[in-house]
This record gives sequence, structure tokens and C-alpha cells, in this order.
Amino acid sequence: MNTWKDAWAIFLKDLRIDRMYLLWSVIFMIYTGGMIGVMLRGREAAGDVLDPMADFLMLILTPFLGFYFSRRSFSYIKEDSYTQMLLYYRTLPISDKTIMVSRLIQLVSALLFNGLILFSVIYSIFLVFDIEITLVQYLAFALTWIGYSLAMNGLFIHLEFTRKGRTYLWLTILLMIFMGGGAFVFTWFDGSLLNLTLDFSKRYGLLSPLMWGVLAGGVIVLGVSSSITRRTMHKRDLAR
Repeated sequence: MNTWKDAWAIFLKDLRIDRMYLLWSVIFMIYTGGMIGVMLRGREAAGDVLDPMADFLMLILTPFLGFYFSRRSFSYIKEDSYTQMLLYYRTLPISDKTIMVSRLIQLVSALLFNGLILFSVIYSIFLVFDIEITLVQYLAFALTWIGYSLAMNGLFIHLEFTRKGRTYLWLTILLMIFMGGGAFVFTWFDGSLLNLTLDFSKRYGLLSPLMWGVLAGGVIVLGVSSSITRRTMHKRDLAR
């Protein structure tokens, strides 16, 4: 009980400190949603074939659903802010489990906050351009990508808590290059991840096997990654 109480206290404290940065989160999600929505609108004119850049942008931008913009996220390279945060918490009677639970609370709240903005903007563009998709079908589409975001955030949280700022930067760049390569491989074989997720969502709605598979996979990856991260945090030498 104390773990959850302390975790909520940490989350709310961070939210109060960084509340002005929430505006950047809103702006970024509106911009991202508008850009992706316009690309999906182009799908109709392109005969259901999307440029690989649309897949690439969706793959690298959707994981940001799990983040609030904050002073810590803006300064993690210059100040190694995530390591400094852990150093600070080690001087207090706060367990690694409490820190991890607090980060997961932040992840879920950010997914709800950012996801509502992003997918509302995309859906609004669908409505403006009369793209045929029901609200239930669109919900399946959104949940599919949220499942992907859960998995990617499991990896990002691991890097936040187990690596120095510059190492975190280079590893995330490598991840983005890998995701970009995946988007172009799909295109090479005349495929598109966005087309695939849209088609499954339209065909099956909330019974989409792709949606449930990605959601389950995201939860599993997040759970396993969080467990590994907590053990690694405990052993990490923060002075190095």
C-alpha cells in the first residue's frame, strides 16, 4: 500500500513541477496527429498504398504517447537528468519498486492524455474528408498502436533507468534507425503497417486479432522489461 501511495506522491509532485511543459505535449500531439491524419487521407488518393515515410513516422512518433514533455526529458543529455533523479531518490527512503511504479503511473496517464489528443485529431481529419471508418473500427486501430507504444515504452523506460544520458540518446537513435528499416522492408514487399492495421480494424473491429495480439504483446514486453529494469536499477553504480 505504501508503495502505491508513495508512487502517486512522486508522480503528482513531478506533474506539478513540470505542468508548464504539458503545453508542449499538447502542441506536439496535435501536430503529430495532423501530420499522420493527412498522410492517411492521402491513402485514399493513392489507391490504398502509403509511402514508407508514413509507416516510419507512425513507428517513431507513437512511442511518444508514453511521455510528458518535462524539464527532465529536455535535459537528459546535458545534465544526465534521469541518473541524477535516481541519485536523489537513493538519498531518501524510496525503494526501486516505488520509483518503477511511479514511472508506470506516468506512462499510463500519458498514454491516456496524449492518446486522446493524437487519435482525436486523426479521427477529426477522417471525418472532415469523409473517410469510411466507424468509431468502433477506429478504436481498434488506436488500441493496436497503443499496444505497440506500450512495448516500446518498456524499452525506453529500461534505457532511462539503466544508462547514462548520452548512451540513452545513441541507443534510441539506433532503435529509430531499426524501425525505419522495418518500414522500408514492408514497403519493399509491397506492404504497409498503417494499411495493415487499418484493414484489420475495419474488417474485425474490436475483435481484431491483430489488435489483441499487439496489446497482449505490449503488456508482456512492458511487464518483463519493468521487472528486468528494477533489478538492474538496484545493481547499477550511479557514480560511473
